Amino acid sequence: MSAAFSAYRSPRFCPQCGAALTLSDAVFCMACGHPIVPPESPETTPDNATENPAVTGPTVRLPNARVAQSVVGGTMKLPSSGATPPGLWFLPEPPGPDDVIAIYAPLRAVVSGWSGTTSDGWQKFDQEWVKDGTSRMLISFTVEREWFPAPGCARDLRLHIRLRSTSLAQEGHTRHGFRYRIGSDSPMSVLEARWMDATAQSRPDLSLPQIQIMAPPRVQRISDYAEEVVGQMHPREADMWAQRGVMHGLFRLPNTFQQRTPVGRGLPLIEVAGSGMGRRLAGLFHRLYRVQLHKPLICRVGVWEALQPRIQQEARTLGLDIETDAMIEWWLDRQGYDSAVFEPKAHRYANGRQRAVIAFRRAQIVQVRG
Repeated sequence: MSAAFSAYRSPRFCPQCGAALTLSDAVFCMACGHPIVPPESPETTPDNATENPAVTGPTVRLPNARVAQSVVGGTMKLPSSGATPPGLWFLPEPPGPDDVIAIYAPLRAVVSGWSGTTSDGWQKFDQEWVKDGTSRMLISFTVEREWFPAPGCARDLRLHIRLRSTSLAQEGHTRHGFRYRIGSDSPMSVLEARWMDATAQSRPDLSLPQIQIMAPPRVQRISDYAEEVVGQMHPREADMWAQRGVMHGLFRLPNTFQQRTPVGRGLPLIEVAGSGMGRRLAGLFHRLYRVQLHKPLICRVGVWEALQPRIQQEARTLGLDIETDAMIEWWLDRQGYDSAVFEPKAHRYANGRQRAVIAFRRAQIVQVRG
């Protein structure tokens, strides 16, 4: 933390809801969860805001990921690196009222925020009319999470936690989930928490720790970069540019919008098969692209399916008990992969003799002009 940030004194009242801020260096309003961040702090520097606009709320750095992670609810007054994620508590006794633990909500990264759906484990819990004279409903969703210590620690107790989030819908509309815009939506809350012992018996006699609700580690992908369009180059220039990487073919790019792929957020490109006349004909009907990739994950038939158990096991070992694309994105980033390549027939994207590339940012792609 910088000296400028340490010397910062927060305003006396929350600029969002007007509630009094009881701490001189408050980072969150305890009433509404609005972030109180000094202009000169690292979270609000112009460079960082441009590089990763989706993460607009205060972030913390926990010891289980290379990227900063966002606080989305719970013990809002303590968004610090002192929170302990699952699997990283090494003391013989469980955490108590003075300790802060971190639990991950099952969220999927989307443009400018996160989403949570019933397919990610959330369940519809309740709905009520919004008392503002409109015909809108406030729909609540809940999900069960479990915090656990390192093996053999904290008497093998596990903390079962029920989280809650909400979404607005017009009368008669059905919601299967919610969208969470970091820094602007209401923070998530803890509905209930209870200790369970190794025999699955509840332990109401044990005190509860403070609970910090975290979004999964958000690895930078397409929408997190200030790269709104794919660049263009003349054919010779594009060829020389692609030669600096490991993929030298020509590709079609069906869509320049961020998509959900087997390896998380990305842009799928399909290689143009053949050479000579075949490629020239393809150029008449499609825009052609080059890519510059340096360390792609190359998947032949069966490789991607075989990797799934390993990815899940490594995530759980480090306390990243997450069930969405964030787990895959985190693992690929941890291994240093900057893209993925599916060889023919290795995935539905790669049919016949065509390879499929999934780029993780638009700067890895250029359109061949002319």
